[in-house]
Amino acid sequence: MAARWMAAGLASRGRRLVSAAVAILIGVGFLTTSLVVVSTAQAGLEDAVAGGLRDADLVVTGADDTWLATDDVDRVAGTPGVDRVVADATVGVDHGSSFLAATSVPAGGMTLLEGRMPTGADEATVNQALAGQVAVGDELTLATRTVDGAVGDPLTLTVVGVVDPGEVHTLSYTEGFLTTDATLRELDPGVSYESAQVTVAGTATVDEVREALAEAVPGAALRTGPEAAADRVAGLTGQTFVLGSVLLGFGAVSLATAAIVIANTFTITLAQRTGELALLRCVGATRGQVRRSVLLEALVLGTAASVVGVGAGLGVAQLLLGLARGADLGIPLGTGLEVGWLSLVVPVLVGLAITLLASWWPAGRATRVSPLAALRPAGEPAATSRVSRVRVLLAVLLVAGGTGLMVLAALLRQVLLGVAGGLVSFVGVLLAAVVLVPALVRLLGLAARPAGVPGRLAVSGAVRNPGRAAATSAALLVGVTLITMTSVGAASGERTALGEIDQAFAVDLVAQTEPGLEGDVPVPTAVEPGLVDRLSAVDGVAAAEVVQTAYLDVGAMEGVPAAALDPATAQQVLRSEELVAALAPGTVGLASYDRVAYGVEVGDTLTVGGPGGSRDLTVVELGLGAAGLALQPEDLQSLSGGGANLQPGAVLLRLDDDADVGDTMTAVGEVAEDSGMTVQGAAAERALVAQVLDVMVLVATVLLGVAVLIAVVGIANTLSLSVIERHREHALLRGLGLTRGQMRAMLLTEGVLLALVSAGLGLALGIGYAALGVQTILPAGTPVALAVPWARVGVIVGVALLAGVLASVLPARRAARVSPAEGLAAA
Repeated sequence: MAARWMAAGLASRGRRLVSAAVAILIGVGFLTTSLVVVSTAQAGLEDAVAGGLRDADLVVTGADDTWLATDDVDRVAGTPGVDRVVADATVGVDHGSSFLAATSVPAGGMTLLEGRMPTGADEATVNQALAGQVAVGDELTLATRTVDGAVGDPLTLTVVGVVDPGEVHTLSYTEGFLTTDATLRELDPGVSYESAQVTVAGTATVDEVREALAEAVPGAALRTGPEAAADRVAGLTGQTFVLGSVLLGFGAVSLATAAIVIANTFTITLAQRTGELALLRCVGATRGQVRRSVLLEALVLGTAASVVGVGAGLGVAQLLLGLARGADLGIPLGTGLEVGWLSLVVPVLVGLAITLLASWWPAGRATRVSPLAALRPAGEPAATSRVSRVRVLLAVLLVAGGTGLMVLAALLRQVLLGVAGGLVSFVGVLLAAVVLVPALVRLLGLAARPAGVPGRLAVSGAVRNPGRAAATSAALLVGVTLITMTSVGAASGERTALGEIDQAFAVDLVAQTEPGLEGDVPVPTAVEPGLVDRLSAVDGVAAAEVVQTAYLDVGAMEGVPAAALDPATAQQVLRSEELVAALAPGTVGLASYDRVAYGVEVGDTLTVGGPGGSRDLTVVELGLGAAGLALQPEDLQSLSGGGANLQPGAVLLRLDDDADVGDTMTAVGEVAEDSGMTVQGAAAERALVAQVLDVMVLVATVLLGVAVLIAVVGIANTLSLSVIERHREHALLRGLGLTRGQMRAMLLTEGVLLALVSAGLGLALGIGYAALGVQTILPAGTPVALAVPWARVGVIVGVALLAGVLASVLPARRAARVSPAEGLAAA
């Protein structure tokens, strides 16, 4: 019986159910698009920055993710059950007056443009930047180093190919080449390896080889290929790029939004069918049969709309990724779509679940009305301004409890706990909306008074039924909160991550002269006059400062480069103000890899010596790349002894934030090469990390457009319900002289007021959730740099107003078309 009623209902109310189907389709499509875009971006990013890591059976790194020595890699290769080892390393090589990056041949992630990859010890495959100087078949003559770091005999390699390194690789930003591991060791015997990628022999198992490697390389970190690829992606930004957290956040909010919209939609359709359902009760249908017919109708509608939503989500994902790839954004997005069972089955199940849950309460509400009461002429439900104290108390408890959970999650860095706290607190806000929304509408209504009668009636109509006002604003409130939270969270995460990057990569580029020799002791060579001006004139260079340099001894290491950095110079070229203040007299600045090499941490003392004596200096975090140690001018003067041992031998450069890193580095290299100087720096690494962050921003931005559609559908549906419930009131107003234009103006003003209130609450909630969410994702001890993109916030408010205007158009037209006599008769 329920099935027959359901089939008849679907056939007779197809047009009415279109809005419900659209709500389900958008919600499921939103979730599908989120899953597919994030999965595809994750795979593309792993391919770009992790090379062949994901395809390796096992990946070996040093203890605490330090780098491996050559002996470690040799022990890995000699472990029983290991079939093949690909070690990941990069060394700097002198090539005449230029400086090249030499990297090991990766297991994947690059595109061969010409020739082949190197296989012999005397072969190299160059990148596109270097291919402009040498062609396949040409020779590269390179300087080598001995075990003690001195200059060795030159080495000649034959170019056998040209490769495109991709968008985020060391060779993407500087001239360089690929070569075999044996050649890298010949160029620099002290080479260190970021990882060793292991292929297990066919007769062995991964677990057996893992146990053998643990014995061969004690303390080494062992991961599977996918685990290592995901860790490298996260490690690029100090764990701030957490795609799983982004996915979880979008999924949770999309479900909540879709549930609200679907519940409001079914409430509308059931309000329109009150008489029909009452008639069914009069002819013998029980409450259970009526409820089952409504739920079965929701099940069929939810299944069909969810399947279509998955297809639409896949299409939207393909379109968005295609546009992003075609725009050549410089962001690795892979090829094709990453579609699995998670992207296909979960959205359908979710669509069914939220449709059934969202229709349960409207179905129960419809069956609670007695047949005789429902058959009477329907007017607007009794409006009351009184709100249940229990509801208010529950709202306060949920908001307080959810906020407490989010604060605890931020302290413990527990993402799932933070998501749960956010959802709990937001449910509390939705319950409290029956108090907040009418109060804020009355406050904003003061600005609507100049509109005359329509303005005053709009305020009165919006606040007369607090529950209806809260329901009308709920969908837009969710959408604005989502957009604000994501926008502020992405901006804050990017600012925080870049702040950490600025401390790790303090100087973008260092142009340095080749040292001279006095006996066996290196001495600095002065920069030629006019070089600083020529470097400053390069497009993309923000500042260029010459610094005094010397060669000092650190422990057993001799001839370590060092540079003097006074506060005025540091202010111009360093990217972190904290680092500028940290370099005080009696301190020595070391990069993270130097601190590992010397076995010290920030705050320890390090003995530094030179011709002028030796001193114990306090270690601070400040790396100058090729310029080596960073000291105060007085300290460097004292240790070097001055004279020929202290010369203006390096130029520190800072690039514009919007500079094209590749073009600027090439131009700086050409100027420096003419003066016989080499150029090194962290600009390439910083640009790589910035691109990784751009992926997150891109994913968030393309998904937010769907949230706006959800909000528009939601507010339009609830305004339609408002028109249905207030049918008699509108007819009476028309009978008292309200014109059609004034009726439209009244509903338009009402929609705009509710939109503004939703936008205001959403902005406040979104900023608060973003601040706690970013703190939850960041590693412990990382200070949050909250950033509010005010331009985007302005767009959010504008879109909210537009949503209120657009959502009120159709309900206003419907209300204005009914004549006073017809409306009162129907009521």
